[in-house]
Amino acid sequence: MPSSSRRRFLASLGAASAALSGCLSGGRSPPSGDLGRVDGSWSMVGRGPGHSRRVADGPTDPETVWLSDIEGARATGTPAVVDERLYLPVDAVSDHSRYRHRLHTLSVATGEEQWQVPLRSNLNGPPAVRGDHVVVTARRSPHRGRIVCFEGRYGGEHWLLDVDARLTAPPTIDGALAYVPDWAGRVHALSVFDGSVRWSRRVGDDDHGPTFAEPVAVGDGALYVGSRSGTTGVTALDADTGEELWHRSTPAVVAGPVVHGDRVVVRTRRLVVSFDADGTRRWSVSVPDSGVGPVAATEQHVYVPGRGRVDAIDRAGETAWTYEPSDAWVGRPTVVGDSVVVRGRDSLVGLSRATGDERWTRSPDGTGRTVVTPNAMFLSGYRGRVLALGDG
Repeated sequence: MPSSSRRRFLASLGAASAALSGCLSGGRSPPSGDLGRVDGSWSMVGRGPGHSRRVADGPTDPETVWLSDIEGARATGTPAVVDERLYLPVDAVSDHSRYRHRLHTLSVATGEEQWQVPLRSNLNGPPAVRGDHVVVTARRSPHRGRIVCFEGRYGGEHWLLDVDARLTAPPTIDGALAYVPDWAGRVHALSVFDGSVRWSRRVGDDDHGPTFAEPVAVGDGALYVGSRSGTTGVTALDADTGEELWHRSTPAVVAGPVVHGDRVVVRTRRLVVSFDADGTRRWSVSVPDSGVGPVAATEQHVYVPGRGRVDAIDRAGETAWTYEPSDAWVGRPTVVGDSVVVRGRDSLVGLSRATGDERWTRSPDGTGRTVVTPNAMFLSGYRGRVLALGDG
């Protein structure tokens, strides 16, 4: 169980974050443009609680509007975008902070920094945001994790919980609950508002307990989690109570689950497997050189990144098309309207969702995972650079 401690690990956090924001803003490259009002959100890993990596609309002729450099940053993670703010995990070294791991908040319109907080632990992927509550998970040590909730407007700490197990999965928020799985085979459901434990359940038995390294997915009152070791496979729990609904064995799950409509999809190192929401196994497809990247999903297709290719698999488990870029490198796919956006080694490419044909190619100075809203795209770049793209 998470400890009941509510101790603060940052003294006078609100004042410190405001001071740090003022000190650091002068060391960054000035933003180069203004997106204006940015609608929509990408509030957690995979965009929503099902992690389908899909938005109904987005830029169709993307061009860089602004870029911003974070002072001292060695790397920036995948951001979350909610209510005109971009929440960005950063690994940085600075004279102004004792801790290299930080959470920065930028204006989505201009890239100007609003606040930052230093962290004593290494963040796991993007935050999950609901309203004014920004929840992150972090690794304190190889065998201990931490869950922290910050105030969205100024960066003050709402609550903190420590977990006596390794955490590598970012949080998933659905309604008023934040869900976090751990490497000891437990899933924790916490109140977003005060961090109180709604339920915490160990899945499987002590002898062959599962290891949960990836975020849970939630849809229609059920929570789905995939195990990487021990008793491997997919387990469905009641999202309100933690009661087990079903378990299905698969090889070690390295990405997912992803929930879209009535389907649950996971990937192993060599397979993509689709289940109905009741646990009925629909199909299993072998994907050559599949790598470990997460899939994107729509009603028609599952889009699977691999080493040097993207495969579109239809609801019957048949390959509809395969895209193989000339540089033999692809990143995570994101469905944007009737396009699939993938990152190449030095490019961003928009493909037809139906056929896989290239529609456009751009070469922004960004290497990170793409986050999309109806009128903007955001991605991280080299050594702390963040870019925003809008319609040209």
